[in-house]
Amino acid sequence: MSTVSVSITEAGRRLAGRLPFEHVHGRMGAVVRERWAQGDVDGFVLFAATGVAVRIVGPLLGDKRSDPAVVCVDEAGRFAVSLCGGHHRGANELARRVGALLGAAPVVTTATDAAGLVAIDMLPGLVASGDVAAVSAALLDGRSPIVDNPLDWPLPDALPASGAGPERILVTDADAEPGGGPAGPGTVLLRPQSLVVGVGSSTGAGSQEVAELVAATLAEAGLSADSVQSVATIDRRRHHPALTGLGLPITSFSADALAAG
Repeated sequence: MSTVSVSITEAGRRLAGRLPFEHVHGRMGAVVRERWAQGDVDGFVLFAATGVAVRIVGPLLGDKRSDPAVVCVDEAGRFAVSLCGGHHRGANELARRVGALLGAAPVVTTATDAAGLVAIDMLPGLVASGDVAAVSAALLDGRSPIVDNPLDWPLPDALPASGAGPERILVTDADAEPGGGPAGPGTVLLRPQSLVVGVGSSTGAGSQEVAELVAATLAEAGLSADSVQSVATIDRRRHHPALTGLGLPITSFSADALAAG
């Protein structure tokens, strides 16, 4: 994780010096804005009041899945606050690490973390969509959702056993719920990484052409792109830009292996 600490006072400078991160002193707002835009930082540790930090990063926030993690440390080094990017970008873990290094109390306010419960949208090997907020709220309120897993896909032990609902978790690689509709209120779709897309291409194939073909093929089959774990192709196309541009792991095979298969 590429992390930058930024301080604006001498006390903050001294605290930042105890961390194993790149450190910049002064111009906190400008530094954060510049490095955020460059996209080369996974996390920021800001030695400032939370109000200052909020005013700096608030206008920069776009997507919790891609924004850098932000941890805020007070002037006295008593608290390391996970400000944003708690689950998806690792701010909760960064706050704990900073707290351990500085002797500060990590402050994690993510509801499921605070309650010691599973985060539905962070289960390993699964991609969540739908009404994550409602299902998470049910877990926090002590209600176990119905877990509908028609193909008996292996699920993490952290996922609670099926309960009485009415909230529901549907485990499927289909593009929609049975009947063709999207996930309704109180329903989360968990997509297992169950699909491998086989792609062959000519030398001159374009990235957009291949991406559109993959999307159309999945749609025709009624399958979700969230369940695609990798691409399979012949070895001489392993590094073709149209395939690497899909942003997925690539497994390649020799012509003889494909012929034998």
